[in-house]
Amino acid sequence: SSGINAEWPLRPGSRFCMGACRTLKFACNIGTMFPVSMALRERLQQTTKHGFKSIEVAFPYIWSTEEWETALNQYPVHVSLINTPKGEAGQPGLAACRDQREHFLLGIRKGVEYCKALRCSQLHIMAGNEAHFEGQKELFLSNLREASGLLQEHKIVGLLETISGGVIPGYFLNDVQKTLALLDEIDCNNIFFQFDVYHMGMLGYSDDEMLNLFDENFSKIKHIQVAQTPKRDELTAPGDVDYTVIFNHFVKKNYGGDIGLEFKPSSFDEHSVIQDLLTFLDKF
Repeated sequence: SSGINAEWPLRPGSRFCMGACRTLKFACNIGTMFPVSMALRERLQQTTKHGFKSIEVAFPYIWSTEEWETALNQYPVHVSLINTPKGEAGQPGLAACRDQREHFLLGIRKGVEYCKALRCSQLHIMAGNEAHFEGQKELFLSNLREASGLLQEHKIVGLLETISGGVIPGYFLNDVQKTLALLDEIDCNNIFFQFDVYHMGMLGYSDDEMLNLFDENFSKIKHIQVAQTPKRDELTAPGDVDYTVIFNHFVKKNYGGDIGLEFKPSSFDEHSVIQDLLTFLDKF
C-alpha cells in the first residue's frame, strides 16, 4: 500500500467538524503520522480530509519554502510548530554545543525564514547531545538569550522540550526539572516550555505526576505533544498513559494551545487506526 487511502470519508454526523466543535485543539504531525514516502501535498490533503485545522512538522526543511507556500495555498492549514534544523553533522540541535555558535544562529535564522514562509509562530529550539563540558550551561543560556532576541523581531515564540535519553541519548535537556530551571534562568518573555507527555512517560512520570507538573507550570507551557508510551504509537493503543484522564484535565484547565499528535501509527494500511483516533478525540 502507498499509505493512508486518500479517499477516506469523514464519518457522517461526526463532531470532528474541522476543529470547530472541540474544546481541545489537535495538530496533526505530518512527519510521524504518514509514510515517509508521502509527498507534502498528499500529507496536507490527508490532514484536511481528516478534519484537522493545524499541523506540526519537526523538520520542514526537506521541502523548499516555495513548495510549502504552494501546498499551503492549496490546503490552508495552520502550522503550529517547527523545529530548528539539525547540525551539519546531524546533531539534534546546537544550542548546548561548543564551537557551534555561528551554526546555531544560522539555524535560528533558517528557522525564522521557514516560520515566516509557513506563517508559523513557534520554533522548538533543539539543544543537542554533546557530552558535558565545563561552561556548557552558561553557553546554552547565552545562546538562548541571543536566539530570543532574533525571534522577538519576528514575533516568534521559542520552545524548549525535555527529550528522554531512550530517544536521543545524552540530550542536554533530558530532565524535566532541569529544563524548567533553565527556562527560569533564561528569563525571556518569548521562551516557553514544550510539554511532551510521551517523553515524560518514558522518564517514569505517572499520569498524576505529569498533571501536577502541568498545573505547577501552566503559565510556562505553550505547546503539548502526545503519543502512547512506550511504543510511541497511537493514543488508543495499549500503553502506560491514560489519555482520557490527561485530556479531561487539559479541558478542565482550559488549555488553549495546540496539542501535537506526534505518534507513529501501528499500521499505515488499515483505516481503523485513524478512525479510532478520531472517535477518541471526539470526546474532548
